[in-house]
Amino acid sequence: MRLTDPRLAAILEREHAAAAAQRAVPHAAREAGRTDFRVSDRQRTSYLSIGRDQGRWLHGLVRATGARTIVEFGTSFGISALYLASAARATGGTFTGTEYHAEKAESARATLAEAGLAEADIRHGDARETLADLSGPIDLLFLDGAKDLYRPMLDLLAPGLADHAVVVADNIAPDRPEIANFLAAINVPEEWTTSILEFEKGGMSFSVRA
Repeated sequence: MRLTDPRLAAILEREHAAAAAQRAVPHAAREAGRTDFRVSDRQRTSYLSIGRDQGRWLHGLVRATGARTIVEFGTSFGISALYLASAARATGGTFTGTEYHAEKAESARATLAEAGLAEADIRHGDARETLADLSGPIDLLFLDGAKDLYRPMLDLLAPGLADHAVVVADNIAPDRPEIANFLAAINVPEEWTTSILEFEKGGMSFSVRA
C-alpha cells in the first residue's frame, strides 16, 4: 500500500495532528507522578510517536529492502504501525507489533483496520512475553518502547533475525544511560554496521546485521 492511498493518508494526517496537539500540553499536566511505563499515566495515554519524516523513511526502508517480516516493540496508538504495516502490504510481508497498555493496543488495532490494514498483528502485554514465540527470520526490527528494554528485546529476538537484518531504534541519544548497553551491543563492528540518523524529532539508530 502506498502512503498516497487516500484513506491511509487521511488517517495518518489525523493521527499526527492528534499527537501534535497532545504534545502541546506540558508533560506535568499529563503525568500522575510515576515514571515506570507500566504504571505511568503519561505512558498509558500519550502518543509518544514518530514524526512524519521518520515514518516516511521507515516505509521507504521496508520497500527498498523488500523486508517481509517486520516486528515492532512499542506500538503505542499505531502511527509507526501504519507506516510499517502499509509497507509490509507492498512487499507481501507481515507486520507484528506489541504494546503494553491495553487501551493503546485496542486503539492501534482499530486505526489499522480503519486504514484497511486489519491483517496487522498487534499483541497486548509485556513484549518479552508477547514476542517470545516469534519464528524467524525477522527482516526488520523497530524498537520504540521502554528504552531500558531495548537491549533485552535485541537479545531476545537476535536468534530469529535474518542474515543482514535491519534493526532501527528511536529516541537515540548518547547521553541516555538507559540505552547505554543497547548502544554498546550495536556498536560491535564484527556483528553490526551502525549509523545514527538525525530527524526532526531526534536520533534513530540504523543497524545492519553483519
